[in-house]
Amino acid sequence: MKKPAINKILLAGSTGYIGSNVLRVLLSKGYHVVCIGRNFSFDQSTKKHDNLSVFKTDICKKINYEFLKKQFSSLDGIISCIGTRSGGQCDSWKVEYQANKNLLELGVGLGIKQYILLSAICVQKPKLHFQFAKLAFENELISSGVSYSIVRPTAYFKSLAGQIEKVKSGKPFVLFDNGVNTSCKPISERDLAEFICSCLFNDARKGKVMPIGGPGLAYTPMGQGELIFKILKQSPKFRSVPSSIFKIFGYCLTPLSHFSNRIKNLREFLRIGHYYATESMLVWDESQQAYSSAKTPEYGNDSLEDFYKQVIKFGIDGHELGKHKLFKN
Repeated sequence: MKKPAINKILLAGSTGYIGSNVLRVLLSKGYHVVCIGRNFSFDQSTKKHDNLSVFKTDICKKINYEFLKKQFSSLDGIISCIGTRSGGQCDSWKVEYQANKNLLELGVGLGIKQYILLSAICVQKPKLHFQFAKLAFENELISSGVSYSIVRPTAYFKSLAGQIEKVKSGKPFVLFDNGVNTSCKPISERDLAEFICSCLFNDARKGKVMPIGGPGLAYTPMGQGELIFKILKQSPKFRSVPSSIFKIFGYCLTPLSHFSNRIKNLREFLRIGHYYATESMLVWDESQQAYSSAKTPEYGNDSLEDFYKQVIKFGIDGHELGKHKLFKN
């Protein structure tokens, strides 16, 4: 690979699932990386890397950027892997939109050559606050005059691993509805990180909004369950739950959500659950009014089957879904 013209990168979201992998890729390729955020939990080898600089700050507060401006004479590029943890209305607009806007303004002031944004494929059909917030910033970035690459991945491998332990213990794999109405082309964190970082020196990916999935056929939830049972050498055992359960609980919470932000956020989480239970994570073909596996680009070499084998053998450590996962082990 030729030596990239871009060298000094500001990385936001470096402790997240994808951001931490982006950091490893950037350092391995010789970039100088500046990480900003409130908390950092790097492994020892990363923490002591000569090309890593860290600044603790709340990137959602614009006032903190006056301090940051004084720390750099210039920056070559920004990669943003930040995202809301809760999906709630206020948090979505504060993180997905305002924090990214703050980063963009900082970058423009320091003469960045490129801004790479980790977005999501689900913004094609927005219904949720975090999706509208992501789109609002995408539009700001596109109209900013800064060279950009917007990456919209499908499902991550880790998002499809939440039921492995319960299945190993003999419990059924839970499906929403019939388990075949939705599908995705999941991509590994390693392949996605490589794709994001390659946008720094690949001119063909500049000025583009790029959906991206992993290699191979699309998986339905039924197919994911069957794959897990096959690896475990168990007879498939499924339990169906109606996706409407999210709407029913959401309707019940509607009157209370006017008086409590906590309940309002819970109601939004239920709306998110219903969205992912009923919408595919593939490219939306407007002409056919349908999701298209064929039109969803593929990248990388890692397979979902190999990932499942690794998790089944070694456990979920490093791929945890956090407190907002739908399925509890």
